[in-house]
Formats: sequence, C-alpha cells, structure tokens
Amino acid sequence: MELIVISKPTIFKEESSLINLLFEAGLQVFHLRKENVDEAAYRKIIEGISPEYHLRIALHHFHSLAKDYNINRIHHTESFRKERNNGELPENKIFSTSIHHLADREQIGQYDYSFFGPVFNSLSKPGYQGVIPPDFRLEKQQSTLKIIALGGIGLTEIDLVKEMNFDGVALLGSIWNDLSQALTTFKKARAKCLAYTQNLTIQQ
Repeated sequence: MELIVISKPTIFKEESSLINLLFEAGLQVFHLRKENVDEAAYRKIIEGISPEYHLRIALHHFHSLAKDYNINRIHHTESFRKERNNGELPENKIFSTSIHHLADREQIGQYDYSFFGPVFNSLSKPGYQGVIPPDFRLEKQQSTLKIIALGGIGLTEIDLVKEMNFDGVALLGSIWNDLSQALTTFKKARAKCLAYTQNLTIQQ
C-alpha cells in the first residue's frame, strides 16, 4: 500500500531538514503544498532538500519550478484541473489530482493517481468532516488510476483504509501536528504500509 506525505500548510523552522529525514527513512513521494506563500518560499524549501530526493517531490503550485530542480511530479488541484477541462497530459511526468466525488473518476483516467477525501474527520482542519460511511469499500475499475485516501488518517486509520480497498494513504496532520514525533510517526506508518504490500505480494 502506497504512503504519501503532504507538507504542512504553513512554513516552519528547519522544515527542509525534517523532510530530508523523512526521505532518508524511506519516504517515496512528498507533496509540496503550501497556503499563501510565494515562489521564493517554494524555492527555499526545495533548495533545502537534497537533490537526490527531488524526483520524489510533487509540486502543487509554481509548476514551472519543475524544470529548475529536476522534478517530474506535478499535482493539479481540482479547480485547476476543471479549468483546463481535463485536457491531455504530457507523457514525460507523473501527474496527480484530487477528487471529492468518486463519480469524477470517469473524468481523470489520464492521471496516475488521485487523492480522495476527506475519508475521516480532518486532523489538520477542525470541522472538516469525513464523507464516507464506516462500511465503505472502494470498487476498483479497469483503469490504472490509483485512489489515495486523504483526510483524518493516523496510524490507527491505516488498517481501516486498507479494508476499504484504497491503493494508499496520504498523511498530513498525523505527521505535522506534533513535529517532535513526525519522524517516529512516519516510520510506524511506513512499517504498516510495507506489511500490507509484502502480504499482497505473497498472496499473488
């Protein structure tokens, strides 16, 4: 089961150093998404991350920075995607997006994966309620599009997400709400996801 970490919405001290530690601990995909920051702030964060990890970064904004930092992952927000009318995507990058209604999967088959949520009540946005029932199970389609659960996911919810048949989880609040435990929490989450992946491989 895939594990993605989304950046803390606001900038904090020693952020790039902590992101490097997450990569060193095995993080494969990191989504850089910041609220109300300029391009210079994005550049500063990226330049603080070791170049060997730049291919694992997905940009939510300032997509033009990709060519400057050897980044090949681009994220289209739901609003951005709809503005461009779900047009064809270049084949030389990995593209992701977000949906809030599963029916929208029919419109995003050209993307590599999509976030869906909030699955549970958000840990980072108080009052942002989960949208799916407890007995929910994701029906897989023939499309190669992967659906990543987002919203309110901590260590205990990873098991539930697996039972719901999602392809992976995205962590945000559970990582950044307590910076002193961020690395420890990630390592525990990664161990859970790896166990599921290895079990699936054995079964196949």
